[in-house]
Amino acid sequence: MNLRSTLLSLFLPSLMSLALLPFMASAQQSATPDYDYLPPEEIAKITLGESEQAVLVRPWQGRHEYGAAVILGDLGEDADPEGLLAFLRRELTPKGWATLSIGAPQGAAQPNHITDAGEISKPGEQQLSQKSHQSLPKYSQEDWATLREQQKTAVSQTLGQLDSLGSNYPGKRILIVTGQSAGLVIEMLAAATLPSPDLLVVINPYLEQDAENRDLPRKLAKLELPVLDIQSPDALPTSLATQKARKALSPMGEPLRYEQQGLALNLDQPSAWQEVLTLIQGFAQRILRAYP
Repeated sequence: MNLRSTLLSLFLPSLMSLALLPFMASAQQSATPDYDYLPPEEIAKITLGESEQAVLVRPWQGRHEYGAAVILGDLGEDADPEGLLAFLRRELTPKGWATLSIGAPQGAAQPNHITDAGEISKPGEQQLSQKSHQSLPKYSQEDWATLREQQKTAVSQTLGQLDSLGSNYPGKRILIVTGQSAGLVIEMLAAATLPSPDLLVVINPYLEQDAENRDLPRKLAKLELPVLDIQSPDALPTSLATQKARKALSPMGEPLRYEQQGLALNLDQPSAWQEVLTLIQGFAQRILRAYP
């Protein structure tokens, strides 16, 4: 046995056993972000279980008062993530939409592959049954189901407590969601476990598991509400993989039910943020005219 194979026999069994543990993140934010850079009047609090969560509220500005936009970032993001969502949180208010921004549940934690010296097996013990071309397993299906339910419960409980904060801003409701949070919201709306907004905006939607991601276009097409589907070229491959299917399965001949827009620029470009704002504003105006 050469040195390389000896090292593999020593370390990989322990790594494999660690990878099989359910390293699951809490569905709630693990720490309360500090928003002391914001005016105190923008920061409201809601209670989730035994913890508090911040909701960032910006009122209407200008003469238009259409309603409120609820903004939910990708899993693990706080209520004011840098980039597009922070831009929308501020720039939608002059367009007649108060904004209520909330932190998203945590995503799945990555397995910790650090092995204590006492856990390293001796040569010849616990040889790998995993084939060389197979990747190490991370989560069981039961682990994923549990994590998904935790995340969905957190989203449902958080959105359910925004009614009182949004009561100062009557009118239409826009729900803007990105990444895996968008995938979760699509699943929840399709299963009727989340109240429908007047308009749903999904940005680069996806879900991490292959099976659930493949089923996302069908669930999105099932929604009976106006949907603006925005895709950027720098989205994860998991999101780009379903872009064509999301459009192909959308309701035909119903432009107010579904619209997909592809961005020319990556979402790290401020000019792309402005394009997203214009798309949301335009689609919302069409919905307001059709359903006053």
